[in-house]
Amino acid sequence: MDDGKKGATTGMRGLMLGCVLALLLSGCNYHNDLKNLQLIYATSVDLNEKNDVVTTVTIQSPGGKERTAPVHEVLSATGPTLQESLYKKIGLQIAGPIGTSKNQVMLIGDKLAKKDIANLLDSTFRNANDPMLAKVAIVRGNAGDLIRLDRIGSATAGEYLRKIIMSARYETVIPSITLHSLYPMLHDPGRDPVIPLLRKESDKAVVDGLALLHVRKFTGYSLTPEQSTLCLLMYGVKADLCVITRNIDPESPHREPSDYLSLNISNLHRDKKVWINEDGQVQVKLDLRMKGSVVEFAHEGLGEKEQIAQLSQRFSEILTEEAKEICTLTQRANSDALGIARDVMAFYPNEWKKLNWETAYPKVNFQVSLKVDIISHGIIN
Repeated sequence: MDDGKKGATTGMRGLMLGCVLALLLSGCNYHNDLKNLQLIYATSVDLNEKNDVVTTVTIQSPGGKERTAPVHEVLSATGPTLQESLYKKIGLQIAGPIGTSKNQVMLIGDKLAKKDIANLLDSTFRNANDPMLAKVAIVRGNAGDLIRLDRIGSATAGEYLRKIIMSARYETVIPSITLHSLYPMLHDPGRDPVIPLLRKESDKAVVDGLALLHVRKFTGYSLTPEQSTLCLLMYGVKADLCVITRNIDPESPHREPSDYLSLNISNLHRDKKVWINEDGQVQVKLDLRMKGSVVEFAHEGLGEKEQIAQLSQRFSEILTEEAKEICTLTQRANSDALGIARDVMAFYPNEWKKLNWETAYPKVNFQVSLKVDIISHGIIN
């Protein structure tokens, strides 16, 4: 073999060796990055007295040879934006890169939620690495307090809060609101979003109903958990379980368990009509037809058709009055939670262009009717 061929062969071997070493070294660097990765499992944002964003996270560092379990740590930092406080300020407090792929909840303090939520979460929506299925909720008071709650068992704060939110959604108390579903809602001119509302009670987190939004801001008005369930039904949403308990004898001098009737709603049919009358006022007719089974009622005689009919009528009257109160409350908050604007835009486009929805929605005439038919009373009469 001549010197030229030997040189070429040697050069080729050197190139191949260099590639192998580069791959090995890059693999080592990748392994080191994963080993030092600081995973965020829950995030909260609040507003302090200086109008700075206070970001609080719970971070899980992977376990090493010295320890058998991952280490959890709560960190907090302030900045003018979420991006600044999280990636720069908190990033300087930890030994390793921040990983947001495991973030399970995004909590927003009610004071901060009264500002533009879309602007607040802008960096989160733009970052392809952020988990868009993270649950979103507004917290009464300081959202960071829920991040600092003692965990139940070995669960992280993020997992604990996510399970609470998912449980309430399963029972038709709140809708499932994630970062992915929230973004289009905040930019939808046809409906104002509602966001689950949490609060801290002693050493635990509690679902406190729904926060009413208007123009991407929390209005300060909210629905109780009982009203939230009814509002979801009015919107045509029913989850796997929907048990409604009401006092059907409010005139009773003593509040006894026998005064209450609990129904599990098994079937829901909604009929909504929206039109504009000759005077230019928006009219809404909302009829709900539901079928329910008795879960609890400490009275005899449920086998009699007359008794069933009376209970069905009484329950329907109670829910109808509550539904009217919900409509009044949403109008007071100027929060179009039922999406009336979307129907007006679709069926009356010319009239919609002339409407000032800011002043028109509080004057919408709601005609609401809820009818409940009891179809089962269990295995006892």
